[in-house]
Amino acid sequence: MIENDIIAPYAPAIIKLLKGILYKDDSDWDLLLNNERNVKEYFGKIGVTVYLDEEEGYAYLQQPDREDDDEQAKTLPRLVKRVALSWEVTLLCVVLREELLEFEASTSNSTRCIVSKYKIHDLMRPFFKEQTNDVQLVKKFDSTIDRAVKLHFLKELKGTEGEYEVRRILKAKIPADKLKEIKEELKA
Repeated sequence: MIENDIIAPYAPAIIKLLKGILYKDDSDWDLLLNNERNVKEYFGKIGVTVYLDEEEGYAYLQQPDREDDDEQAKTLPRLVKRVALSWEVTLLCVVLREELLEFEASTSNSTRCIVSKYKIHDLMRPFFKEQTNDVQLVKKFDSTIDRAVKLHFLKELKGTEGEYEVRRILKAKIPADKLKEIKEELKA
């Protein structure tokens, strides 16, 4: 066994990024900010980019596509896995992104966009054909919400009954200029 007696002080931030999205409310956020150059350099050596949006409060890893012009990147195995989203999860992300746009356009003093489970149901319902079994449809909506929580697009608020914070990572994943295009594809 090789002993590693020198562990970088910013290692927890690197590990969190390897696991997924690092948010401002995470205990290692300041560690990332204070060691941004070192963390970016670390990942840069293996062909991975750290995308950091300090204003919105999130960071995640990006890896060039194999189709890109970078010949070196084409030879690297994928570290950052791609997650295929179901139609329902994609739809949920689109309606949540629209909700985030409306929230930012409002004059609210709050910095967090909070939605209830029931509002999410109402936002998704128009995209589904009328069903005689509403219980089944609600279960589908709830499982879609659970998937969005696991993907870190929503954060369930502790101490509440079915309230969620819409995470700002959706702004990076679904830019405002692509929103209409994606919505049209979903309608088709």
